[in-house]
Amino acid sequence: MKGPPSDFWGKLRGSGGELEWHPLADHCADVAACAEALLRETLLGERLATLAGVERWSEEQIARLCVFAALHDVGKFNLGFQARWRAPEARGRIGHVGPVVALFGANGEETQSRFVDAVGFSTLASWAESPEGAERLLLASVCHHGRPYSPDTETMLDRRLWKPADGLDPMEGIRRLGAECRTWFPAAFSSSGTPLPDLPKLQHALCGLVTLADWLGSDDRRFRFRESGDSDRMSFARSTARESFRDLGLAASTPRARLPAGAPLFSAVTPHKPRAAQVEVARLPISGDTALTILEAETGSGKTEAALFHFLRLFHAAKVDGMYFALPTRTAATEIHRRVDAAARTMFQHEPTRPPVVLAVPGYYRVDDREVTQQLAPFEFLWNDSDKERWRFRGWAAENSKRYLAGAISVGTIDQALLSALAVPHSHMRTVALFRQLLVVDEVHASDTYMTRVLEKVLKRHLESGGHALLLSATLGAAARDAFLRCADPQHPKLSFDDARSKRYPAISWTGPTRRGALKAVPGTAVAKRTTLMLEPVALEPEKVAALALRSAREGGRVLVLRNTVRDAMATQRALESAAAIEGAESLLFRCAGLAAPYHARFAREDRLALDKALLEALGRGPRDSGMVIVATQTAQQSLDIDADLLLTDLCPADVLLQRLGRLHRHAGRSRPAACASPRAHVLVPAVRDLSPFLGAGGDASGPCGLGTVYEDLRTLEATWRLIETAGTVEVPTDSRSWVERTTHPEALAELVSGLGGAWTDHHASVVGRRAAQRAIADHQLARWCQVFGSRESLFPGEELDRRIATRLGVSDRRALFPRRVRGAFDTSVAELSIPGRWMYDVPDDALPDAIVEENGELRFQIAVRTFQYTRLGLERTGV
Repeated sequence: MKGPPSDFWGKLRGSGGELEWHPLADHCADVAACAEALLRETLLGERLATLAGVERWSEEQIARLCVFAALHDVGKFNLGFQARWRAPEARGRIGHVGPVVALFGANGEETQSRFVDAVGFSTLASWAESPEGAERLLLASVCHHGRPYSPDTETMLDRRLWKPADGLDPMEGIRRLGAECRTWFPAAFSSSGTPLPDLPKLQHALCGLVTLADWLGSDDRRFRFRESGDSDRMSFARSTARESFRDLGLAASTPRARLPAGAPLFSAVTPHKPRAAQVEVARLPISGDTALTILEAETGSGKTEAALFHFLRLFHAAKVDGMYFALPTRTAATEIHRRVDAAARTMFQHEPTRPPVVLAVPGYYRVDDREVTQQLAPFEFLWNDSDKERWRFRGWAAENSKRYLAGAISVGTIDQALLSALAVPHSHMRTVALFRQLLVVDEVHASDTYMTRVLEKVLKRHLESGGHALLLSATLGAAARDAFLRCADPQHPKLSFDDARSKRYPAISWTGPTRRGALKAVPGTAVAKRTTLMLEPVALEPEKVAALALRSAREGGRVLVLRNTVRDAMATQRALESAAAIEGAESLLFRCAGLAAPYHARFAREDRLALDKALLEALGRGPRDSGMVIVATQTAQQSLDIDADLLLTDLCPADVLLQRLGRLHRHAGRSRPAACASPRAHVLVPAVRDLSPFLGAGGDASGPCGLGTVYEDLRTLEATWRLIETAGTVEVPTDSRSWVERTTHPEALAELVSGLGGAWTDHHASVVGRRAAQRAIADHQLARWCQVFGSRESLFPGEELDRRIATRLGVSDRRALFPRRVRGAFDTSVAELSIPGRWMYDVPDDALPDAIVEENGELRFQIAVRTFQYTRLGLERTGV
């Protein structure tokens, strides 16, 4: 509708003489139609029923949930909100959630009584097991803007907002919307039907469902504004919702119908013959009784393809509608996305109905093999494909991080899944969107207590809804594995150290609500690889590290140097370049766009992509005609198909070390120089064989090379150092179980500390106490679905906690948006840089780069009082 609103409006576009508006009742129809499609056309109907303890929803129950969804914007009938079209600059002043939530708590108020009558609450109350339950369902629908509100805290009722004025009567508008609901969902108003359960989990899930429906129904590219002469908005909304779901990849039945008849074959994922681990995963039953599966196998054993085939079997059987593949790093996610996209093209050969494959990494707007060429405006993107109409919808989930989990097939970082369980904005929507998916978590380990605890909660809620999850790991300890299995089976026992290290490896475990699974060995996954480990007491001397690497590179080896910190990687790169210049060996340096550089995450997106490509060219499957040294951080150790002839690595926990060794002699049959004919790794350690100097008076640890900082538990480092000293070699997979348990199992570490005594006893107590505190912090920061929606206990703490959670998950990096595109590190053009949050703790959120200088291949700039430089070595903080 064009011009000033003549009735209650729900959406506005433009201003002044160009103003367009969409009737509020029509927008409510759009959202209700999307909620109905989510409940009927996706697995969310089943998932919410399972969560609510209901075998399946009746027609009356589905209709009633949709009516609650239709009432989600009932707060927009307040006249303060309606007046916003007159003053565009004041549009953010009067909202539509707080004013109506205040009505919920205005007991005895005449305004509340009129609202109760207008909304038809006497009828709504009969739909739930109690009037209080119905009230909470309505409140959950109203609170669809990211976080719960509580009637107990919204005490500022403004009666003027709800009184007739200027030709509008809010209560009459609400009454008219109720009448529309009777025509849209007549089954809801039947006198029969089973009441909706009074369960907090259902209330929270409804909030997530309505939030997702509102995002879908608010897309005016599909749900166009009403035009003069339009009629029967609900018919249009239902038809548009179905079409949108097909285009967005949410309607899994469409691609599912195009799959070949009969059980899927492994060749649908890859033409290669399945390996042992893949065969075992293919044998798994796919009922809800095996909801959680854990595959432990060495790197290079084909876990990724096993996960993809598991997804295909579940998808074919209509047990999942999609997949979220979670990786530990952006680099790993980017690489795995390419592999998943290629597999999806094989699995879903009917291109028009193939589910979109989204790269769920902030700043990387990529779906399938397409990328954004231009961001036109907030949430408007130009995709690099001639079929623009199709791709503008196909890339919907990629355009905003809050929507990542709503994609059909998404590959991203683990933090996006963890955010679904935490008390942060839009976690309800993330959780509900994830319910439909097979959740795959790759490179699972227990190094980070906080993130492990949050992941346990994600799994528990996901499995409670009837969802499926698959965890992949090369180095998972028994304590962590058993904790994850208890998410599905609370009675799953803990293993002692002796029992844990006696378990076979590789192995597969599964369990579910009614089926307790045992750990089963996976025979013969790969030829055993024995690596010689050599301790090098040069960790604090980058010049000696560089010399060691160069010596092997001159002999023709591709040498990967893995440092625990970016600072040490940069220092080693500088030392390497100096040594290479003296020796005339510059040709042995790893280069990107012709420039020598280290490989780490502190680069602009465009430069990271260039580095990824260069790294895969240097250490991938292609031919090699010379030696090379690549200096990198942990970003190169996980989920990347790279193969070094020789490895130099900082001391790290044994489980991490085994991951790093997975990048050494990875590709069988490759011709290697004589000096690197057999796998060999040099482990960089301090010159003095004693870690105790890095233990403080209170037991906390802090030392160089990430000892006590990146890896805070020196017990695991000491245990790993001892293993290397006594064994001298490690054979994978034969020794993997023993090495992981001897360096991570609580009993083994306690025994180690009892023998060391002194400061180690304090350190042991500090680590155990800190981990207990981290678990408690994680529990405190979770969204409390066990609490009644809208109760004080269910509220989210606020923006300060949001920042702390983001920092803890490593997603607090600040975007430095330049006023113009600047020259990147590798002849690229970049618009922004990501600044570590710890460097910006006291910098205002709205501070932008200034004092920008570009010269001699360097970019220097300032943000508030912080100064930075960006070069081919990466981003560095300068000054104080």
